[in-house]
Amino acid sequence: MNNNTRVVSTVLVVAALLFIGYVAWEKKDADIVKNLSVTGTVCTMEAKLCPDGISYVGRSGPNCEFEACPSGTTATTTPTTPETMFTIGLNKTGSGLDVKITPLSIVEDSRCPSNVQCIQAGTVKVKALLVSGMGTSTEIFELGKPITTESETITLIEVTPVKISTSSIILSQYQFTFRVSKR
Repeated sequence: MNNNTRVVSTVLVVAALLFIGYVAWEKKDADIVKNLSVTGTVCTMEAKLCPDGISYVGRSGPNCEFEACPSGTTATTTPTTPETMFTIGLNKTGSGLDVKITPLSIVEDSRCPSNVQCIQAGTVKVKALLVSGMGTSTEIFELGKPITTESETITLIEVTPVKISTSSIILSQYQFTFRVSKR
C-alpha cells in the first residue's frame, strides 16, 4: 500500500467515526427533547397569597394546581392590628371588623388558565359594594392589591375556581376571599 492510499484510508476512517459520533449525539439530544415533551409540565409563574397573609405558594404538578398553603402560621410575631378574612360568592355579603362587602360583578378575569403556559399571569377585578364606618361606596377590587379606607385596609387575596382553558367558569362558582385589617 502506498502512502497516498494510507492517507486516503485514514481520512475515510476518521470521517466515518466522526459521522457516527455526530449521529449518536444528535439522537441523544432528540431523545432528551422527546422525553421532556412527553413527561415535562411547565406551569405559569403565578403566586397565591395564603390566608395567613404571610406565605405564598406557586403552581405545580401535572395539572398546574396551586400548592397547599401551610397549615400553621410560621410568623414569629403576632399581628398588632385586628384582622379577619372571609370568602363569599357574587351577590353574597361577607362581613368582619365592621366592614361589609358584596361582590356585584366580574370586571375582568384575565388569569392564565392552569393548563396553559402564558407570558403574563393576569388578574381578577371585581366590582363590590363596600359598607364601613366611613359610609357606603362601590369599589373595584383587584387581586392582591389593597384598598385603603380611613380605618381599614381591604385586600382581595384569592379567587376560585382556577381557570382551565377547556371550560368556562359559571358566575355562581366564583368565590372571593377578602382580608380586612384595621389601620
